[in-house]
Amino acid sequence: MRLNLDGPKDRTKKLQFKVHPYFLLFIFLWFLAGLSGQILLLFLLVLGHELAHMLTAHFCRLPVSRIELFPFGGVGYLERPLELHPSREILVAAAGPAFNLLLFVFFYNWGVGTYNLPVKVPANLLSFLTRANLFLCCFNLLPGLPLDGGRILRASLSPRLGFYRATELAARSGRRLGVLLVGLGLLLSPFAPFNLSLSLIGLFLYAAAGREQETAIYTFLRYLLRKEKALRRRGVLKGELLVCLESTTLMEVLKHFKPARYHKVVVLGATFHVRAVLSETHILAAAMQRGLDLSLGEAARKV
Repeated sequence: MRLNLDGPKDRTKKLQFKVHPYFLLFIFLWFLAGLSGQILLLFLLVLGHELAHMLTAHFCRLPVSRIELFPFGGVGYLERPLELHPSREILVAAAGPAFNLLLFVFFYNWGVGTYNLPVKVPANLLSFLTRANLFLCCFNLLPGLPLDGGRILRASLSPRLGFYRATELAARSGRRLGVLLVGLGLLLSPFAPFNLSLSLIGLFLYAAAGREQETAIYTFLRYLLRKEKALRRRGVLKGELLVCLESTTLMEVLKHFKPARYHKVVVLGATFHVRAVLSETHILAAAMQRGLDLSLGEAARKV
């Protein structure tokens, strides 16, 4: 599940559902393969997966404005950022795979006769539901953005590495997973041409992870703006001190900012004397006005 911070601010709007064109391509391919019944079931499973994310986000008081469905999950567009609360991001990200895991256990036990239910369901249908839920659970837990496992990885690393660097690491992992899936699909295609669908998923995963990496700094800047509002609302946030040389760029400083912390940056001159002490607000304002390549020394002259 990819968490977009540009959701509409008007909370009176109704929740919107959208099917990504990539999902429509998969539906078309499955229809050509004579799997129309499985298409409907897969759609319902993916919808349930994303609704699990949505309900968990609602429980965490994080309103969802729009849901976009993909073959292996979806994108939830939230009205509030999760980076301020890594534990909430882990909880919301894990909800989708947990939903599929529960269904996997249920359908597996039904198939082997554990429940002894009077309802008769074709064995091939139970087999498909079992395998589909296992795939959705395991695939979404792979540790790479924009998958749920990538969200969990980023949220786990961001308190130590900072949100930006954790996003870069998780996005690179997503790209590597995409390349691996492309190669795996091509390798298995001689045994069953439909295995090429793994390559299609890999291509999409590679491209989506690249977008996550490219937009990480802009997402982070928007998050910092919201963090100021959180500070005004709460009155207190834990602080953290960074010591940097005046030649350090704002981009390099921002990479070290961590969730749920308000940062002070001590700027040292060439002789390691203190030239200035910049707040997170000063650095953010300088980055927005003069660009991320501005040095701390130049930013300090404006204070």
